[in-house]
Amino acid sequence: MKNLRYTALSAGLILLLLFPLWRQGFGDNRQGALESGPDHNTPVNLYVDGSANAAQQNGSKQHPYTTIEAARNDIRQMKRPLPQGGVTVWVKGGQYNLDSTLNWTADDSGTAASPIIYRSMSGEKVSLTNGKTVNPSDWQPLDAAARSRVNPAVKPDQLVQLDVRKLGFSNSTGFAGGDYFTEKWGILQLIVNDAMQPISQWPNRNDATAGLRDGWAVASGILNQRSFFYDPSQNTDNSAEGRMVRWQKAIASGHDVYLQGFWRTVWSPVTIKLNQIEEGSRTLHLSQTPAGGIGSKFSAAADESSNDNPYRVGDGSEEWRLLNLLEEVDQPGEWALDFKDGKLYYYPSQPLKDSTAVIADNTDPILSLKGASHLKFIGFDIKNGMGNGITMQNTNHITLAGLTIHNMSNGGITDIGGTSNLIQSNDVYDTGSFGISVSKAGNREKLQASNTRITNNHIYNTGILVHLEPLIIRESVGMRIDHNLLHDVPKDAIRYTYSNKLLFEYNEVHNTGLVEGDTGAFYTAQDWSSYGNVLRYNMIHHNQRSNGFYADGGSSGNTYQNNIIQDTKRAFIIENGHHNVATGNLLINANTMEINDRSSSLDYSLNSTYAKLLRSFKPTTGVWKEYGEALGKQYGLKGNLWNYILSSNWNPQYPNGSKLNNNVIIGSTSIKLPKKGDVAAMGNATLKSVQNAGFYNYSNLDLRTNNSTILKKFPSLNKVITEIGLYKDQYRVNPITRNQYDGLSNHATD
Repeated sequence: MKNLRYTALSAGLILLLLFPLWRQGFGDNRQGALESGPDHNTPVNLYVDGSANAAQQNGSKQHPYTTIEAARNDIRQMKRPLPQGGVTVWVKGGQYNLDSTLNWTADDSGTAASPIIYRSMSGEKVSLTNGKTVNPSDWQPLDAAARSRVNPAVKPDQLVQLDVRKLGFSNSTGFAGGDYFTEKWGILQLIVNDAMQPISQWPNRNDATAGLRDGWAVASGILNQRSFFYDPSQNTDNSAEGRMVRWQKAIASGHDVYLQGFWRTVWSPVTIKLNQIEEGSRTLHLSQTPAGGIGSKFSAAADESSNDNPYRVGDGSEEWRLLNLLEEVDQPGEWALDFKDGKLYYYPSQPLKDSTAVIADNTDPILSLKGASHLKFIGFDIKNGMGNGITMQNTNHITLAGLTIHNMSNGGITDIGGTSNLIQSNDVYDTGSFGISVSKAGNREKLQASNTRITNNHIYNTGILVHLEPLIIRESVGMRIDHNLLHDVPKDAIRYTYSNKLLFEYNEVHNTGLVEGDTGAFYTAQDWSSYGNVLRYNMIHHNQRSNGFYADGGSSGNTYQNNIIQDTKRAFIIENGHHNVATGNLLINANTMEINDRSSSLDYSLNSTYAKLLRSFKPTTGVWKEYGEALGKQYGLKGNLWNYILSSNWNPQYPNGSKLNNNVIIGSTSIKLPKKGDVAAMGNATLKSVQNAGFYNYSNLDLRTNNSTILKKFPSLNKVITEIGLYKDQYRVNPITRNQYDGLSNHATD
């Protein structure tokens, strides 16, 4: 029977694989084209159809397998080596509900000459999910106890409840991080009509009356390390008793109340259980003390000389909000999970009989690849999980292309220890934390490149629950990250740390730092050894709440060349570190670019963690010695670079070797340099206004120009500007343009 699955070669017919526009017009969800029919290089073809007759399945086109696992298991049994050209598994459209993770190991690998390809049938949407669909009859009216707690702005009959504990859902007893956490969210997620529903909060997401911006209140004053005052206006609602009395009643009856706040810093908000509310003194008491105590780190301590009063008084910038409470479910779509009741309370935006509700409760990834190689996954819709969409460990030559990954409570794709992997033309959005995360790609000790590439991906609206970045790279060497579009994220867009020889080019980034402060579109930090990272031909725009390129806390060896930074707080901010060089960049309406020296307040000595990390690579021997000699020549030094950095005579505590030279500034950008250190800002050209630049169409960010001042510093601008961002390929035939979604405005509310 096996010969029935071996199909003849056929011509490739290109059809559009259409995915609907995501709500609010932010994304294209890749209106892509996938080749149809047997791959012209693949002599073996298997077929999967979830609606087929399971009794007759053999993997042929006439009798397809009903699961992807069955096709995978069949390939495992095939004689090795596989036929030249490999195997393609064609999966027919439909939703495949998975009870467990789809796993591939080293035994499932192909080879360079015989890859194994899993792909959707052309023009058909194949959805892979481990979420559980809710039977409409399981939704019930609120019981009497819940009705008494409903927000006064809504009627109890507008809400419904779901007994998630009775239905067997596991992650319903509390946050994974307990009573104090930053990143460990870990509760089930509600998804209705293919959209993650927002967990309840106060103030509401569109309400700025309680603070400085939508969705956040501001502390009225600080009582002590774990207690703060609320403003009387924040207690006002439509009830006779007031908001704080309603919250205190919930606490007294055993219902957990959580506050998330920027208690000390403007980044990484911490969620803490609320212990008590005293209405008379207008005081809220947290159950645990935030690290450093409540009060902005930038404000003075209440009494610097007293050990009995170490907390900071605050400066009116300490923002906070309540999360996940029935009492604040007051807008359609909002829900809350009550840990005591074991019930989910929901305010549906349309009748549930006309809706499809899914609970994401499985923390395992939907796809897992461990030790596998030469596999391709093309064109799948991966969604509705509580964990990651795809997890890869120690893989090589894996291709992930044309995928849509969304509605994941954790992240999209994680790649640990991979080499020569290709992540291309995927759409990743609506994730609870990160978009794509890569770590330990290549080998830092040996400076061996991973040769992994991340290209043409559209990543947005990530970090909904936990503020991680859409693209994270850690402890990696030799990667190319190009032509990605990243936007509408709570903090940094791209965070790369403890890495070498990364190439970032032709990426487009906008609207970052929409929730947190002190962020950067491209952010790196804390490494004297992180030389060789090149950032060129990237564009950052409409980025008012964030910085552009941010080399924080000693990061070194970043080359910023021929980038475009528009409408951004600080185009470049370089804090200590060495040899961070920005040349030939175009700055448009950026407030500042600056190099800072913080050596008087932070430890950048030869005993610092930065120096210890560099020494751990044994820079006087082997490949690190060779690298240091090459870097010495690059930066015009005599001999090995590391000998300078690890010498007190060179004063490595200062930002030596950092330059902001030969850039073009349009508008009134100030340049700030420290008094100490070998730094410079020379040869920068200035134009007074955008009108002087002569851009072809500034409103659409077509920055081509004939202006000689600009082209002298940035000769390739007219070519580069046409190539930045997403491009057309076989997986993305109609790349979304800025004027097809809200890509030409600032989305921040403050």
